[in-house]
Amino acid sequence: MTLGRHTYGNGETGVIVLNDWLCDTSTWDGARAYLDGRRFTWAFTDLRGYGDSHGILGHYTVAEAATDVLEVADFLGWERFAIIGHSMSSLVAMHLAQEQPDSVTSAVLLTPVPPAGMGADENVLAFLDAVALGDDATRAARLGPMWGERLGSTWMDYKLARWRETAEPRAVAAYARMYARDGLPEPTKNITVPLLAVTGGEDAPQMREKQVRESLSAICEKLDVVGIADSGHYPMQETPALLCAIIQRFLRANAPVPLAPEAP
Repeated sequence: MTLGRHTYGNGETGVIVLNDWLCDTSTWDGARAYLDGRRFTWAFTDLRGYGDSHGILGHYTVAEAATDVLEVADFLGWERFAIIGHSMSSLVAMHLAQEQPDSVTSAVLLTPVPPAGMGADENVLAFLDAVALGDDATRAARLGPMWGERLGSTWMDYKLARWRETAEPRAVAAYARMYARDGLPEPTKNITVPLLAVTGGEDAPQMREKQVRESLSAICEKLDVVGIADSGHYPMQETPALLCAIIQRFLRANAPVPLAPEAP
């Protein structure tokens, strides 16, 4: 069993890109025009229960997902690769950076959760269960106040439709525990590879630049944190060109053989 994925580009540096809680890696569809396919090969990889991996069952844990990613890298013939995690899958990227520094050249975390998880209690987990297992009306009623106001009802309708189309509800519920309560298996273990965290100034308070820097600086030896003031939780959809430029500058600087700067 290998996770479903599709690749873009044919560059010498491999990059594995993971999905978030609300959708598969199709969240990147609008950003691909800004990705460099000559220098990088991008492997958009869906975790169990999402997108091209919709029918793959599992325990939906950080360790399981990290093992799955390594199998994808092996399938692609990549001994070394960069990893990009978004929101819940930032934990997977962090875990790989902790445990596989000889394989992971660098890691990018987009709107990441803290290494120890969000500290959710049973009431919050019950709320997330209702969201994960509920119908669209239930999901809209519970998530709308958090995500619908700034970008409007059409944005919320679109996100809910994509979530329904791309994710298995049981997997969604299980992954909620992964990021909301459990966090990393070893949340205080050092990360020695270069790590970039990109935050949104309009994201939830615990995922903004100051808080992310505080939560990651204790375990990351080579940490960069870049905030995008006008973005929320989905910079690849809200500010795609800017996000891609930030990521690619970091990846070029930290490739196994450093790549030359992009031509002006």
